[in-house]
Amino acid sequence: MSNVFTLHAGKRWKAVIEYRTHEGQKQVEYFFEEISDLHLIIEHGPDWNFLIRCTVTLNRVDDGEEQNSVGKALRQERTC
Repeated sequence: MSNVFTLHAGKRWKAVIEYRTHEGQKQVEYFFEEISDLHLIIEHGPDWNFLIRCTVTLNRVDDGEEQNSVGKALRQERTC
């Protein structure tokens, strides 16, 4: 089961939090701007005693591909 809670569009961070429930595992996605907001998300979510895993990544439209790409390196080379 997967649910998506978007706090606001275009947020910097994405957290995928897995909880143990009576029905099995439940996975929830949260999007937020400041990493310091993560503790509020966990505290206000389901009982944190049932938290299995929390994976935090940058919420990038290119899934991080652009970060170390050859194209990016060439653009930086041209602007220097």
